[in-house]
Amino acid sequence: MAEKFIINGAPFECEFQLKNDKGEVKSNFTKSAVKMLDLSENLLEPFTNGTIVINNPYDFIENLMLTRGDGRDVFTFSLKPEDGDKKLEYNFVLDDESNSVGLKDRAGNYKIFSLLDENFFKLNEEIPYGKRFRGATGDIIKSILKEKISEEIVDEENFEPGDNVINIFPEHIIPPDSFRYSDLLKYLLRITYKKEKGLYVRSFLTFDRTTKKYSLQTLSKLFEKNKEEVMEAFAANDLVDKIESNKNNPPSEAPVNTYTSQLPQTNLTTPMLSYSNEFFMNYKAVGFDPILGEHSIIEKRIEDIKKLWSKNFVDVFKSEGGKPKAFLPLNKQKKENLFRTISTPFSVDKSANIAEAEMSSNLIFYNLCLSIDVVGDTERQAGKFIDIFRTAKQVDSDKKLLGRWLVTKCRHKFYGDTYKNYIQCVKTYVGPDVNIDDDID
Repeated sequence: MAEKFIINGAPFECEFQLKNDKGEVKSNFTKSAVKMLDLSENLLEPFTNGTIVINNPYDFIENLMLTRGDGRDVFTFSLKPEDGDKKLEYNFVLDDESNSVGLKDRAGNYKIFSLLDENFFKLNEEIPYGKRFRGATGDIIKSILKEKISEEIVDEENFEPGDNVINIFPEHIIPPDSFRYSDLLKYLLRITYKKEKGLYVRSFLTFDRTTKKYSLQTLSKLFEKNKEEVMEAFAANDLVDKIESNKNNPPSEAPVNTYTSQLPQTNLTTPMLSYSNEFFMNYKAVGFDPILGEHSIIEKRIEDIKKLWSKNFVDVFKSEGGKPKAFLPLNKQKKENLFRTISTPFSVDKSANIAEAEMSSNLIFYNLCLSIDVVGDTERQAGKFIDIFRTAKQVDSDKKLLGRWLVTKCRHKFYGDTYKNYIQCVKTYVGPDVNIDDDID
């Protein structure tokens, strides 16, 4: 039964429980006993992890429960504002522990647990020797989740098989002896792609903590639904004496929380030369063509996919001053002559599709980056969008800062009676009146 505690000056319904391998509750902690809890939700990692620090006077935890250390010790956590509907709730296995011993007596002892997503632990099983996998990679992922976690764990309506189908003889996937299902799952996610609006893009596995189901969709689908997926808007104002219009502001579609919308700070970074040299690269897919009996090479150039990339990941957004512009200031001399080579066990055509999907993904996640820390809210999660707007006089930095950002990582950090969110985001475009010399065109 959840108990009420005051966090950030507001009542929250909280539950912190430690369970044994039989599901029996051995320790039911109060909020005052939990000194720190740090959870990380990540778009690039579908399995949540965290750290918790618990007051452990006189070895209280050990006296009530003998922890096994084999993954069957479970920590459950739930938190919901009394006047809200969105609950932050997860089941974890205890992945690691350490102790902070009191300097004077045992009353000041603390227990520190590393928390691992319970679903990830279920995938941490050995794959039977010689087991082969064929079919669409998305369907293979679905079958693994259903087999190892639960038949109801998949959102059937939003789970796409993808275009990479392993069905041409002798193509198949035989995992190495050292692979577990979790390793195979991550490998499959790297080679799962689908063609959207003429461009091959990667598919991402995401977990909805409300429905408790996984979905597998392309980034294009996520960007296309940005209007429905925007969580809230934040104001990047300092001192405002009158409200002024700003060409770079996103449309007024997102809800604004009067108490948490003001940004105390923003950490905006631009991909500089080291990033563009490392990640904004052309690709060469190489391999042997068994039909033609020759070595084949297929080139994938940023120059060739740029317009399709903009169609998928820039044209879906709007600004008050007009159509935003893709932020891809690329150097022609370097970007037309420098290549990264990719080779896979599959056909050269499939390797080229994987390369194109990787290129389109890199141009998103290594683009404009923003990190903010704000008062905590259980509604915030990775895979959604936030808006940054300004009602004060327009400045040059607005061309990069303002707009709609994709949340790639959201940390929920509780320290004492305070709760904060640390949010990391990416954006693919700049304001409508920006003039960027791009000699790749």
